[in-house]
Amino acid sequence: MASFLANPDVKVVVLTLSQSSDRQARIKRFLDEAGIGFEFFWGVDGRKDNDPSLRMYDESKRLRAKGQPMTPGQLGCFASHYNIWKSCLEDQKKYVVLEDDVVFDNAGFRSFLQALPALPPYFECLRLFDNKTRNHKKYKLAEVGPFKILRYTKGPMSTMGYYLTPAAARKFLVSADPIFLPVDIYMDRYWLNDVVCLGISPGFVSHDFGFESIIGYEQKTGHRPLFMRLNRELFMLSERVRRFFYNLCLGSKYRSRRGANDA
Repeated sequence: MASFLANPDVKVVVLTLSQSSDRQARIKRFLDEAGIGFEFFWGVDGRKDNDPSLRMYDESKRLRAKGQPMTPGQLGCFASHYNIWKSCLEDQKKYVVLEDDVVFDNAGFRSFLQALPALPPYFECLRLFDNKTRNHKKYKLAEVGPFKILRYTKGPMSTMGYYLTPAAARKFLVSADPIFLPVDIYMDRYWLNDVVCLGISPGFVSHDFGFESIIGYEQKTGHRPLFMRLNRELFMLSERVRRFFYNLCLGSKYRSRRGANDA
């Protein structure tokens, strides 16, 4: 089948580890069936690879904020996406980034690729899945093709599929140091990296839960010392306050430019 993606300024990349041949074969089959051209992007295995970006990891800050270190899988995942951002900026192309354990709706994916030429440049990064986090609000900013462009007041906490421009990649790279949070949480900190948290509706990407995560989440710990719990709570409070005031300013900005309607 001929490749559906003919725009030379857009590249579909699938993040995978070199040893994950089963995942690669599976998603290649899906993308081939959809007629969507793509490239594998070789990720960092935090359990054994020593990527230069990991020098930015600040374990002392991590311990103050969360009380326990990041797992090797979380570090490898951050390094992998960091390298994607570098590649996007160097290529000066728009990327559609998929992790290798996703499923997608063929028609939705093709419609999104068709709609990309009409997407305004100030929409720098879009999550391609539904935001299922609790207690968030969403505002419709525009309609492009069959999709609503949504602004979220709270990030979706996932990197399974997203659209990335070189402008967003530059911002992510500039503010990534120090590394002390998982990459999805870092991307959600739009008050820090200045990449507005946007998504689309309907989303067309979701997880295939038949695959076990290779990221490795934090182990549940026992009773933490009081000072550690206080540090964690203070950090979380600071994040909520910064997010709240950034949302106030951002909401005013969008209302003054084009208005914001509840999606």
